[in-house]
Amino acid sequence: MRSAIIISLLLGLVINLQSYRNKTKVQYNSSEPISTNESESNGDLLFENDTLAIYRIDSASFFQERMKYPIKNDTIPYISDLSKAKTKLAGRVTFGGWNDEKQIIDSVRDGGMIALIRFNNGKVIEANHSDNVLSEIGFIAYYPSENLLLCEGGHSSDFSINLKDGEMDIEKLGNPSYIVHSVQKKYRLNGYFPGQECSEYFIQKQIGDDYRFYAPIPIHLSNEGFDLCNLKDIFWTSENELYFRNTYFDILEDPRLGFFKLLIKE
Repeated sequence: MRSAIIISLLLGLVINLQSYRNKTKVQYNSSEPISTNESESNGDLLFENDTLAIYRIDSASFFQERMKYPIKNDTIPYISDLSKAKTKLAGRVTFGGWNDEKQIIDSVRDGGMIALIRFNNGKVIEANHSDNVLSEIGFIAYYPSENLLLCEGGHSSDFSINLKDGEMDIEKLGNPSYIVHSVQKKYRLNGYFPGQECSEYFIQKQIGDDYRFYAPIPIHLSNEGFDLCNLKDIFWTSENELYFRNTYFDILEDPRLGFFKLLIKE
């Protein structure tokens, strides 16, 4: 009699357990989405402010998006031949070479140094008569559509000059070779080489016919000092969502390597 009762209890337990499993299975396979917060759906949140949010994501998520949005490199027309640049910029930029005897940039001598600039707004800078950094830079390229003169400074650093208004802030002008536009070109990624190992990056926003500095992309993304160094495989999926892979020269194993997603807040 006691054995029969025990067997009956065990059968009841097995039936209840199987019923619970079936209910769980039905709930799991339900078409209703499982609720998650924004951080969980995007990846691990590394940085956030009023303008940007940056997440670390896994490689599967990155390549899944990359299949839908192939990487397209923006090619902004430029002139790197100095003689052609001189012709295009005649009357606006005067180039020359260094004169050791006079200790000046001599416009009579051939060279890629900048002796004088006449900006579109009427401002004029002459290297030999002004306290500026023109004597420390040399020509790299002229970007007509950007109205920008790209030069090289110390330690092979980038130096940009806006020929419209005379702005020379590389942190806001960047190097056009870094530019990657969003899908509808409302925003674009830009960057530059500061002469100190890693590049630096920022977001620009289109305002009228120009792109203006919008927000910096922080180098340090956590208290542990997780550094962004050289961004590769960059692509946008919309006007507000940017994907990229962080590299650190030829290092193959490093906690700083990985895949990331950047969201622009509006």
